[in-house]
Amino acid sequence: MKALSTLIKLAKNQLNKILRQIEFAESEKVRLELKKKAIEEETEAEVQKYSTSQYAYMLERYLENSRKLLQRIDVQILQASLSIDRLRSVLHDQYSELKKFEIALENKKKLEAIKLKKTESKFVDEFNINKFIFDQKENFSKNMKPKNK
Repeated sequence: MKALSTLIKLAKNQLNKILRQIEFAESEKVRLELKKKAIEEETEAEVQKYSTSQYAYMLERYLENSRKLLQRIDVQILQASLSIDRLRSVLHDQYSELKKFEIALENKKKLEAIKLKKTESKFVDEFNINKFIFDQKENFSKNMKPKNK
């Protein structure tokens, strides 16, 4: 039973580790999405600001660099999403394993409770049999004594 308890603790620790990894990956994904949105807004502002000015010739290069950066961020977001999906699959498997251990521990506890109940029942039965025999001997010896008149 101690081994099952240890396995359950280890499985719970593993679950917590996976949950922290998922949480980190999700926060990273959110950070990247916010960064992407900020870059898109900045690019739009730059286009509006410089499209009709004397610096418009530099705008195309800026937009090209901006598109490349957005593509890299999209790839990172995709990688984070895939990582989250993979971790959730691992989490599901780990949770299933934890439940198996918990069910096995519960079954073992039930079996031990039944075994203990049988042992207690056997002890009580033996005690009652001995008491009955003792009472029978007492009654027999009382009935066998001569009565004084």
